[in-house]
Amino acid sequence: MHLGIILISGCSKKSVVSSGSDYKEDLSTVRPRYEYVEPAVVTRPEATAPPKSNNVPKGDVDKPLYVNRKLESVLDTLAKQNKSIRYINGFRIQIYVGNVRQEADNAKSYIYQAFPDLNPYVSYTQPTYRVKVGDFMYRSDAEQYLDVIREQYASAVILADRVDIKRSLMINPASDHN
Repeated sequence: MHLGIILISGCSKKSVVSSGSDYKEDLSTVRPRYEYVEPAVVTRPEATAPPKSNNVPKGDVDKPLYVNRKLESVLDTLAKQNKSIRYINGFRIQIYVGNVRQEADNAKSYIYQAFPDLNPYVSYTQPTYRVKVGDFMYRSDAEQYLDVIREQYASAVILADRVDIKRSLMINPASDHN
């Protein structure tokens, strides 16, 4: 019943009440007044003036500015800090997890033979051996190798790990190994 009332009232014609008198008020006395002044146009004779310099003092062109010296010292400090960083968060491919050491050694040997530019990492946490491969900065690089490695090790997966920056830069694209 309530729904019917709502529908009927929603469809009714809207009426606007308007009064017969128009409201008028003169606000010109309170508005600010501005005088428009025509800008003066100056025409110059066409003379070739020498181009202005970039405000560089002529006597100190060869001397580095104080800001440059300070900036160079900050950049040198940052470069030294960046050189001291050896490891970053990256990715490795785990190719073997199991209890048999011989299988872990076989996986390691396979990587040495098939992918000489990848470094295998064997870890042992009793009773499990894990063989991880590579130092990849980007997951996309690891995925390229993963497709090739899965032909031999179907259970291979990509894991996040701390990787050596120098070794990751020495890895060749996986397309070379197909």
